[in-house]
Amino acid sequence: MRSTAPTCGPPLNLTCEAQGAGFEALTRRLRAPLLSYFTRRTGSRLDAEELVQDLFLRLLRRRGLMALENVDGYVFEAAANLLRDKARRDRARLDGGPVDLQTLDPADDLPGAEQVVGGRQNLARLRAALKSLPPRARTIVILRRFEDMTHAEIAARLRISVSAVEKHLARAMIVLRDALREEV
Repeated sequence: MRSTAPTCGPPLNLTCEAQGAGFEALTRRLRAPLLSYFTRRTGSRLDAEELVQDLFLRLLRRRGLMALENVDGYVFEAAANLLRDKARRDRARLDGGPVDLQTLDPADDLPGAEQVVGGRQNLARLRAALKSLPPRARTIVILRRFEDMTHAEIAARLRISVSAVEKHLARAMIVLRDALREEV
């Protein structure tokens, strides 16, 4: 039977025991947030459990994981990639089978130059508008829109009322909406 212990080697500058302990601590610390992340996005606790296990298995095979500067960021980026892979597999299954790579034209999925420029302009306006928000409102927008947290979760995390979260979010959304409406 193959060992599931992390691969140890010279590029890591960590002892095998330290890597294993670090990975174990990482899994304990991130298991619940990853379950929540996957459950919110798949709508299924069972799928989320399976995705968490798949992710940890992938991470266990990743040399030098514990030596990364931002391990948590890497883990959540890997989680997003795993979700995209799952969505592709699910789509292929729904489309009636595997995708024929010989007839696939990647250019079909690419946006036109006009869409790219417009998207970049919108992104620049949104970034500027987000930076202009008061810190608390900016935090609430990020937690809601990018971390997909509920109003109650945000309120608990920031130790404010749900009503305050809703008010901050409403004001911030007006600023962001107005930024998108602006002409360059």
